[in-house]
Amino acid sequence: MSMITSKTLGRTGTLALITVASLALSACGTSSTGDHISDDGFERGFSKFYERDNQYVAIIEESEEFFNDRNIEGAILSLDDDFTMYEITAEGAETRVQGIDQVRKAVGMSFGTGKWLGANVYKWGLTDNTLVQIEEDFFSTEDGGKRSVKTLVVFEHRDGKRWREWRFKPDAE
Repeated sequence: MSMITSKTLGRTGTLALITVASLALSACGTSSTGDHISDDGFERGFSKFYERDNQYVAIIEESEEFFNDRNIEGAILSLDDDFTMYEITAEGAETRVQGIDQVRKAVGMSFGTGKWLGANVYKWGLTDNTLVQIEEDFFSTEDGGKRSVKTLVVFEHRDGKRWREWRFKPDAE
């Protein structure tokens, strides 16, 4: 896995990532325009900054439906051949997966364990080619309990496909 540090990402790239994260976090207080509970019992929320007439809405919804049904092949149909997922940490942006084959392997392993239960998803904004949302994923624990992990996610699209994904997870304490 490659590591993009603040130095290699560049000042502009680092500032852009920080700006996007700040804007997304400030959107927390915006009013909702369509929260509901899905058929699987998880929350789905949309802020007033979500452009429902955006060209990528159908692609996003179809991909989520496939993902929630644990249909890996259906979910990857919406991905660009050059799709890359980054996790943003204190050290910089680390490439988690790059390309369809790595996505297929990573998601297959995740679904294969049976530990992922589902997710609450709060869409804060969709404008042009960029979607910003919070995901609260739920996992079963060894003792039969449940734990959640919240992540700020920024998706970028190009040419009708999901191109890049930036995942900001809070530091574990």
